[in-house]
Amino acid sequence: MPEQCVPLWEKPTLRAVAGETLRPGGFAVTDRAAELIGVIPGWRVLDVGSGLGATVGRLRSRFGADAWGVEHSRAQIDRSSGAHVVQAQGDLLPFRNEEFKAVFCECVLSLFVEPRQGLAEFCRVLQPQGYLVLADLHAEERGLPNGNSCAGRAVPLSVTREQVEACGFIVRLVEDHSRQLKDLAAKLMFAGGQATGTCTGRLGYYLMIAQKGGEPHVG
Repeated sequence: MPEQCVPLWEKPTLRAVAGETLRPGGFAVTDRAAELIGVIPGWRVLDVGSGLGATVGRLRSRFGADAWGVEHSRAQIDRSSGAHVVQAQGDLLPFRNEEFKAVFCECVLSLFVEPRQGLAEFCRVLQPQGYLVLADLHAEERGLPNGNSCAGRAVPLSVTREQVEACGFIVRLVEDHSRQLKDLAAKLMFAGGQATGTCTGRLGYYLMIAQKGGEPHVG
């Protein structure tokens, strides 16, 4: 496959500067979200688009969660240990209804052809009052999808929030973590990679925590 056609997350440059997480901030946003929603040992948690399995491993080792991942790329699974990760599409999850207490989806929702279909699946496998953790890029304006990267497919945060709420979730918290994105973009440029618009100021990075119904909330 020509180098220009390889998705950014498949390129060695991103792994070199971002580590096993392949996303802005490493585990910083993951840990904050897990602490905010109160992950405790034994919670059954799903990571959608688990890549090299970094979040699955983190949730298991640091928080004691019964964490599992789904990843559509066989190449990514083969590069990882493959432990607790199954090959599947994020919008067609091979799990029963109401099986998980929390679903994490980091730098992946923007890549879905139909985000609402994926969100509906997340809602299906979540228990009542279960948590959805989203971290992804957002854009100032909505344009046509451009390529197969998070940057090229980013939409305004308001659009994502509308989609989340339309699928039966209550948004509990939204935080701006754009500094993490700028830091990663600078590292990519220094390493000779492509930041793909992340340094232009037109993109940001957010953490959103939503809940499937119910009254309890984070914070």
